[in-house]
This record gives sequence, structure tokens and C-alpha cells, in this order.
Amino acid sequence: KLYQQGYEAGFVFRYIAEKNFGIEAGLNLSQCGWKDDYGYQAEDYYQRSMLFAEVPFLLHAYLESGKARFFLNAGPKFGYFISEEEFYNNEELAFYYPYYNKPTETYFQWGIMGGAGFEFHLGKIVCGLSGSYYYGLSDFFSNRVTDPFVMSSIQQISGNFFILFQAQ
Repeated sequence: KLYQQGYEAGFVFRYIAEKNFGIEAGLNLSQCGWKDDYGYQAEDYYQRSMLFAEVPFLLHAYLESGKARFFLNAGPKFGYFISEEEFYNNEELAFYYPYYNKPTETYFQWGIMGGAGFEFHLGKIVCGLSGSYYYGLSDFFSNRVTDPFVMSSIQQISGNFFILFQAQ
């Protein structure tokens, strides 16, 4: 399996309550999914792309030096499934892989997110880069003992460029 590249866009609200600590919440649209690479026949493939509306609620801790800040974020992220698309070119493989043509069964997703980054404060504008990892604690397919899946949670690695506008 190969992780699929996708997009993420949204809005962030950050509130700094104490020196070096605050909270950060957001509303994002995020695309994720995977592509099966069968190896033995390069022309056969399966790809699933899923779109989620997400709300991360994170602790924001930072160290600053002049106009630059290094930060760490950690906390829960909640998501709601919006849509999905499947692409494949070999109907016979659906017999071997039970997720072909199987719709998402659990729309609400949640998990743990953590990340790090740096930013520069240029007056009322903040520009930065960050990276994060999300580990889903819920599954989008059923995973009872009789089901073919042991686990179907989402894992994401993200890299972001951002611009924030300060209210003060």
C-alpha cells in the first residue's frame, strides 16, 4: 500500500493564554487515502480517496527568539467523512480485496495529532512551516471478529505552509 498525497486547507484560531503556551483550534478540509501497488502487474491498481471536515484542538507550546518561534502542537483531532472516490482497473481483484466497492461505514473519526514547526512574526502577519502526524483511533470500516478487517484507521503525515493574521 502506498499513502496517497492529498490537500488540506482551512482556518486556524490560536489563543496565547500564558507566555510560551496557548491553544490552537481549526476547521479544515482534508483529503487522504491510499493506492494499492500490486507489483507483479504494474497495470493493475486500486486507489481510494476520501474527504473529511476536521476540527483539531491542540495545545500550542513555543520558544521564541526575536521574531522567530519554534513550536510544538499536540492534542485530539475530530473529523467527519464527506465523500470518497474509488479508482481501479481490474474487476477480478475485487474478489481478493473485500474493500473494493465497500462504502465507508463510520462517518465520525477521531484520533491524536502532534506536530512541530517554526514561524516568523512580521508585524500583524505570521508566516511559517509545520509538519504533523495524525493517528486515527477510530475505524472507517467495521472490524468485528467476523469482518475481514482488523483495523481501518487513518494515519496522516502532513506538511503545511501557513499565513496567520493577528487580531492585536
